[in-house]
Amino acid sequence: MSFTIAVRGLNAVSAQLNTISNNIANADTVGYKSGRENFSALYVDGVGNGVLDQGAQQSLGTNGSVINGSSSLDLAISGKGFFVLQDTNGSQKFSRAGYVQVDKDGYLVNNNGLKYEGYAAGTTGGAVSPLLIPQTRAGGTLSGVNLDEKGNVQATYTNGETVASGQVVLASFANMDQLQSEDGTVWRATQSSGAPQFGIAQTGVFGSLHNGSLESSNVDLTSELVNLMSAQRNYQANTKVISTDSSMFTALFQAI
Repeated sequence: MSFTIAVRGLNAVSAQLNTISNNIANADTVGYKSGRENFSALYVDGVGNGVLDQGAQQSLGTNGSVINGSSSLDLAISGKGFFVLQDTNGSQKFSRAGYVQVDKDGYLVNNNGLKYEGYAAGTTGGAVSPLLIPQTRAGGTLSGVNLDEKGNVQATYTNGETVASGQVVLASFANMDQLQSEDGTVWRATQSSGAPQFGIAQTGVFGSLHNGSLESSNVDLTSELVNLMSAQRNYQANTKVISTDSSMFTALFQAI
């Protein structure tokens, strides 16, 4: 039995080491949320029989620091909201990494080309859709775009006009811990997370926006290194049990 318990322990610690390594590797990744491996005790007929790995859970409720962005359009969220993005298949994704730029077609997109969704100019509430900034207006061509701390999009044209072009929306969830991670900085809704509730910055639980800024990773490197050393010790302890069991079986077979 000790052999089986040790093997389960090795599998669990291996998963923990993988999660810790991933955290450390993403310590400088904008919008990344650190993960933590969850374990549960296993009992067979009321007797402890080792540990089971329940998978990693990201700390979505813990904000990273607000840092200077790479562009004046970049946005950081302080609070529980998520940016609403649309991929090439029309599916909604959610992120905290607020890289913002305007693509060649006039859509507001992130650094991976996912389109920001929001409310059309002059509307609040209702359906959300990708934010499209007209490239021309009344004989003028687009010369600049500005985002304020409520997510309002202002487009400036060469004819001197400045026009409201929509508003970035944020999403909240009844159970955001049940969002499904796709790459560490992008998530999708699940039945367990609940459907997204849309709103704007500085209202409800959505939080506030900081323009020209980004949210850093919330990884605490000191804690991760401490966890790494602890996991390594647990790994060594389990391998020692396996090694001892192996030696005992070898000695038993030789005696026979």
